[in-house]
Amino acid sequence: MPPWPCRFARVLPLLLLSVACAPEPSSDMAEAPDEVSATRAAVTLPPSYTDALVTNIPEPTALAFTPDGRLLITTQGGQLRVFTGGVLLPTPALNLSARLCSDSERGLLGIAVDPNFINTAHIFLYYTFNKFNTCGTNIPNVPVNRVSRFTLSDGNTINPASEVVLLDNIPSTAGNHNGGDLAFGSDGRLYISVGDGGCQLGDPSRCGGLNNTARRLDVLLGKILRVRKDGNMAPNNPWFDAPGARRCGNPAGVPPGTGPCQEIYATGLRNPFRIAFRPGTSSFFINDVGQSVWEEIDEGIEGADYGWNTREGHCVTASATNCGAPPAGMTNPLFDYKHGANPGGSPFQGCNSITGGAFVPQGAWASNDDDAYFFSDFVCGKVFKLTQVPGGAVTVSAFATGLGSGSAVSLRFGPSSTGTSLYYTTYEDGGEVRRINYIGTVHQPPSP
Repeated sequence: MPPWPCRFARVLPLLLLSVACAPEPSSDMAEAPDEVSATRAAVTLPPSYTDALVTNIPEPTALAFTPDGRLLITTQGGQLRVFTGGVLLPTPALNLSARLCSDSERGLLGIAVDPNFINTAHIFLYYTFNKFNTCGTNIPNVPVNRVSRFTLSDGNTINPASEVVLLDNIPSTAGNHNGGDLAFGSDGRLYISVGDGGCQLGDPSRCGGLNNTARRLDVLLGKILRVRKDGNMAPNNPWFDAPGARRCGNPAGVPPGTGPCQEIYATGLRNPFRIAFRPGTSSFFINDVGQSVWEEIDEGIEGADYGWNTREGHCVTASATNCGAPPAGMTNPLFDYKHGANPGGSPFQGCNSITGGAFVPQGAWASNDDDAYFFSDFVCGKVFKLTQVPGGAVTVSAFATGLGSGSAVSLRFGPSSTGTSLYYTTYEDGGEVRRINYIGTVHQPPSP
């Protein structure tokens, strides 16, 4: 099953069932992926934008680019694939399938490229490790999510022995709500999104809105984490020097005690499925998947508490009307949208699960696209454009529609034959990587 929020399950062909529970590459890439099909007829885009297939690949979860233009693609089943020179290389660079769990929403979920890749050749992966030789759920020894560093050769292979585990022992409690995104900020730190595990740690009877694990500071679940790229702690993290603070993701084992985790950057998140940085900055947005009413986009703020499981979107959990000011110490989302039926004219009709997100690099597309945030919904198969004006107010409109349910799992801007394109992964049609091209006049920002 693809790693979407737990409200939906999949059978083949893709079918939605009932309600249930890197740094931007430079513009002078040596080679850019070539599109291999014409525009998909069902996709609707504004004039001057087109949609094209890049490659077919089963269950693609995340994307990253190396500085020399290679497109790296992770699959839920555990493969890291390389697309280069216009083709998907037939042999995976790395296959982790023998050591991970890929049931439910587990698997190989996230990837980031070292900002200093040219000198280190390092990439970073987030995957669900089958630590106890079982992929069970809500048992004492569940699989764990981990973050590891690997070395990618010029020959597009990775020696599994190059793995250096940076963070480990993050429980994948119920199989869902793993989060799993990785991204570097301009501070050189690695940011990691982790879901709340689906059911409460230590009490499998408390799932969904009853799960308060994200409110605990002594576990890494339901959080944004920030570490150095060698896995050591970032000393400016909010709870780094708190009494009893511990390195909870220590690969050597979780330290004893109940003190707060030094890795934590922000708390109170349900399933922060994707995070995205404004290019060249440490300003980022968090796409947090909601429970039954709201999907939300949060601004990444050091030490913030986004309220789950007390709050969902800008309201009390599970409410569309009890939406007063958040309790002291909690932060409302920058933007949220309601599930299902919405007022006439809303672009969010039938949308239920926020997924990918990416900022447009300055000067890459039209001038009115500069710094816009594009985000997607897995269920209604749409990409939206969010523009933030000085003072913080936002406007949002539908940008791409008709992508199909199970689409736009991950978004990433990268090089193409047209300049810079928006790449996205989809579980539609057996699994694809596609891209949206801008074919109008590219806006170039003034030179400093």
